Amino acid sequence: MVPVMPATHAIIVADTHGRITQWNGGAENLFGHRAEDAVGQSLDLVVPSHLREAHWAGFHRAMGNPEIKDMAADLPVLCADGEIRSFAGRLLVLSDGLGTAIGAMAIYSEHGSTGVHPFD
Repeated sequence: MVPVMPATHAIIVADTHGRITQWNGGAENLFGHRAEDAVGQSLDLVVPSHLREAHWAGFHRAMGNPEIKDMAADLPVLCADGEIRSFAGRLLVLSDGLGTAIGAMAIYSEHGSTGVHPFD
C-alpha cells in the first residue's frame, strides 16, 4: 500500500515489467492522467519518447540487480497534455527481504528542485 501523501506529491509504483500498479491523486494532479487510465499501462505513459531507450536500459538493469541508491534528480515527465515538464523526483527499486526486485517507485514533488539535471 502506498503511504498517504499530500496531493502535491506524485507517487507511481510499477511492477518488474514496468507496468503501473499504483498511481496516487498527486500523480493525477501533476501529470494529468487519471488513476483508472494509468494503472495497468507501461511506464512509457510518462517517459518522454526520446528518453525511453535509456529509461528501459536502466530499469532492466535495476530489476536484475536491485541496489539501494539515492537517485534524486529533476526528471522530465510526459504529461497527459503532451507537454514534458520537469519535477524533483526520487527513484527507488523495491525489493523483498531476500533482495529480489519486486518493482520500482517514483516520488515527485510539485515544488522545488534537487539541483541535479541529468537530462539537460
